[in-house]
Amino acid sequence: MKKNIEKILASAGLIIALVLIVILIVTAFGGIEQSEFDNQLVRGLVITLSVLYLVLAVSSLTMLFLGSDAVREITLRSEQGGSCKATLGVIRRLVKETFYGLEGVKTGKVTLIVNEYGVKLKVAVRITDRDVFETETYLRTLLEEVFKGALGFKFHAIEFKIVSLQARFKPDKDKVDAAVAEKVAEHTANYAVVPNSVEQTSFGGDAAEEQTSTETEEGAAEAAGAESTAAEADAGAESAALSGISGGAAEEESVEDEYEQVADGEEEISPEADEYDEEEKSTEEKAEADAEAEDEK
Repeated sequence: MKKNIEKILASAGLIIALVLIVILIVTAFGGIEQSEFDNQLVRGLVITLSVLYLVLAVSSLTMLFLGSDAVREITLRSEQGGSCKATLGVIRRLVKETFYGLEGVKTGKVTLIVNEYGVKLKVAVRITDRDVFETETYLRTLLEEVFKGALGFKFHAIEFKIVSLQARFKPDKDKVDAAVAEKVAEHTANYAVVPNSVEQTSFGGDAAEEQTSTETEEGAAEAAGAESTAAEADAGAESAALSGISGGAAEEESVEDEYEQVADGEEEISPEADEYDEEEKSTEEKAEADAEAEDEK
């Protein structure tokens, strides 16, 4: 069917292409004047033929490149005296009769594919409560024996397409839980870092902490030393002030003692007492002079 459609599309496209080419050549050599294409009917015919040609060309390419290689018959044997062929209906009936009665297997669509390697048989099946690998191997071996014995033909490949499945396999939950627990226990955090960077970082952190503690201790020792120095300086200043005060008090006491001794007639006036008296006299004279100057004014 596919080949017949391809032939029809190719033939129709070729005819339309020839008509358009003839019109173009006749117009180019003056057989048809350009003014005649101003007619609406001529324009409509040319446009219709062009659209039909494009549609046929696209359809032919689609059938050629996107169409499947499925066939409806295969050649079983080809000899000099003739050939023997089998249709798709015969192949489908044999497949269904072979699988009939098998528990858990139902047959679906059957397709024949022809390629450069030979003929491939594609069968769609539904599997219920059976192991997939075991069922596939059993069905393939069974079909090979049936077609070899009934038709004397061997397919290049037999392909099964599982369209429905109810698996027999049921997981052991206890075993799965034990495996999960073991994997979780063995799991270690895997961070995206440079190898050995964790140890290097920890060493660097310890050294930084040690250096920080050392600097803190040194700073505390320096502060304590500065405080002790300041305390000593304050104590020295206080002692000096006290010594100065005591010295001044002792001088005053000595001068007063001298005056008392003079008054009592016990000793003569010392040079220091004379200086003290002269300073007092000069001060009194200055005060009297200032008072007289203000009175004159």
